[in-house]
Amino acid sequence: METSLQRIMRKTGRRPIECKCQKCKQQCKTPCLGTPEDILRLIKAGYKDRLAPTHWCVGMALGKIDYPVLMIQAKQEDNGYCTFFNDGLCELHDLGLKPTEGRLSHHSITKENFKFGKSLSWNVAKEWMDERNEAFIKEITQLMLS
Repeated sequence: METSLQRIMRKTGRRPIECKCQKCKQQCKTPCLGTPEDILRLIKAGYKDRLAPTHWCVGMALGKIDYPVLMIQAKQEDNGYCTFFNDGLCELHDLGLKPTEGRLSHHSITKENFKFGKSLSWNVAKEWMDERNEAFIKEITQLMLS
């Protein structure tokens, strides 16, 4: 059975990549989006307090969809960066817990080559509406409420 990560890689053409350049580090101002599988792994690893319910509204802002996508994601801290961005790097990276958008994102993605249907954020957001992830989302909900 295809995982969310495999599905997103197939749909976007992106592959996991590591880059520590300044442009890639700047992406960490906005927490990278995780699939339900990613978020469940974070909760089980003890990071529940650094996650929060959110509405993904980028699709609405771009006029591509007419509804927000409800999901659980990493918090953005008062310093303007993702809660997992420490000392210039993502603390989840070496733990194998980096959310899908961060695992597949790279500074080569620019406004000039952006295509909504192939975008990482849209494809991650769609996973929160995919019935194949219903069991993950149910478990996330139960764990976030406990």
